[in-house]
Amino acid sequence: MNQTSTKSGLFRKVSIGLGLALAVSTVGISGSNAKSVPQAKRTAKDIIVLIGEKDAGWCTQDSPGGGQIGASGAVLETLTIMNNRGDIVPYLAQSVTPSNGNKTWTIKLRSGIKYHDNTPLDADNVIANMRSLVGIGLLYGSGPKPNLPSIAWQQSFDIPGYAGLVKMLTGLGKSGPAFLATSADYRKMLVGEKKAFVKIDNLTVQLNLAVPRPNMAYNLWSNGRVRLMSTASLKSPTCGTTTAVGTGPFKIKSKGKDPFVTELVKNPNYWRKDKAGKQLPYANSVTFKVVQDAGQRVNAMSKGQADIALFGATSGQQLNRVRDSLKGKVTLYEGPRDTNWAFHFNTFKAPFNNLLAREAFAYALDRATFAKIACKGNCEAAIAMAPKMHPYFSKKGAITFDLAKAKAKVKAYKAATGKALTFQMPIADTVESTNDANLICQMMKKAGIGCTLMAPITSSAYISRAFVFGQQVTWFNVMAGKYAEFANLFSTTSDLELSGYRLPKAVGGVGDGQLAACFDKAWETSSKTKNTLKKCAEELQSKSYWTGVYSEGLFAAVSNKVTGFGETVLPNGNRRAGLIAGNFDVASVIGKK
Repeated sequence: MNQTSTKSGLFRKVSIGLGLALAVSTVGISGSNAKSVPQAKRTAKDIIVLIGEKDAGWCTQDSPGGGQIGASGAVLETLTIMNNRGDIVPYLAQSVTPSNGNKTWTIKLRSGIKYHDNTPLDADNVIANMRSLVGIGLLYGSGPKPNLPSIAWQQSFDIPGYAGLVKMLTGLGKSGPAFLATSADYRKMLVGEKKAFVKIDNLTVQLNLAVPRPNMAYNLWSNGRVRLMSTASLKSPTCGTTTAVGTGPFKIKSKGKDPFVTELVKNPNYWRKDKAGKQLPYANSVTFKVVQDAGQRVNAMSKGQADIALFGATSGQQLNRVRDSLKGKVTLYEGPRDTNWAFHFNTFKAPFNNLLAREAFAYALDRATFAKIACKGNCEAAIAMAPKMHPYFSKKGAITFDLAKAKAKVKAYKAATGKALTFQMPIADTVESTNDANLICQMMKKAGIGCTLMAPITSSAYISRAFVFGQQVTWFNVMAGKYAEFANLFSTTSDLELSGYRLPKAVGGVGDGQLAACFDKAWETSSKTKNTLKKCAEELQSKSYWTGVYSEGLFAAVSNKVTGFGETVLPNGNRRAGLIAGNFDVASVIGKK
């Protein structure tokens, strides 16, 4: 997908709340179950990065959050990438060119790039990745996974038979080549995908879309989620769990065995060099350690047990602690504040199938207080559901905090339904996520809204559960930057949005389907120079299907013993963003001797 995250920003787009730490922890890195690299054996070329997200799948049908996107980005790379101006430019691809009214996209690959298993990045491999992205990797026997990446791609490629096949396999619990060979839907799908993905030559692939997509180059990146793997890796039953063979600067030494530690070692045959012509990466190894409490991450940095630590803005107290107590020892970097966290209400279920309930929540949400307590100056209260630079941004219909109006809506809801307004808040398994959710519940209770916490789960599970189980409300950061492609996956007729505004009342929705149709049509024409999505977004906002909370950027605490962190030169002459979407250029990082 793309850009979902459960609470942390581009850091976890699809990223779940990394939230705030209200108390300073005095526990060291060993308190997180993450095994420390013995200091006597660690050299300047052995880098340790601390993240808040436990091990997650890295295969094309998996949905990791921001911390794991960052880790996977050191191994698996993308065809396009975002530069330091927020524009999408070619990366593994040499060029990405539209034609036929943005329905045909031609990808020309860079020559000479190889995977860690020494197989080439070529047209056949790109097509294998494309097939996996839309779910046609069913042939590999792993069964259908209509998850974030596949849904995103199905929106653009109309492949006959796919929907029927997924429904059948899901219902029967069957998969595998032998079963698929008997399926008429599968045979239709094979014909359709051959038209969708065409090999022009060994380094050129043509994508033929069902609908115009002016910003398709973004979907080849999707905040680091559209990662390419070797064909053998895609076919492996351990794909994404312990196996992930990419083109990146590092390759896996150990992944998936310890949920708190991922060990990567240098890829000596990496395709990139620095601007002086020196082979990348600089480091011999990178270890990503999971430390779920922000206070423990700061402690580890203060003791020299790590080189880099990533944070969301709601770790506000700990971010200020880095600035104050670690000044001169650690530098704090902040990415652009171009990401909005917003609540998405499930209108298929009570209470948020009622407009009064959604408005009561929106009025009760004291965004300024949340930013003050959770972020402590490191984020901004949202003034709309989208950030200012986003195509969805508009103040029209945006609800601001008003406790009196919130109480009035709660009273009206009970009068209309005969029930008290109450709901459950989902959380991820981090201290910050729990603290953030408790802060929100406190605000709701002041307005007379009952609010309790669900059992904590991993960020990846949170993302998946939101769609599979349809929890009452979900906290996502799908609106970020200058592109609306990711947010569109949630507002159109895809299976990613919780809200019944997409469907008429006759089938359980709350609308007539016209709002989703508005987004569907606008997506076909909206571009950087022509915003056709704004009016659709204003209706989405005015009916409180989504409501914004705060705007943030990602933070990285970097030891002053580390060099090479920040913007780097891309092979196409642009400069890579220093810190965005959970990613930074790991290849350029090295410790000082």
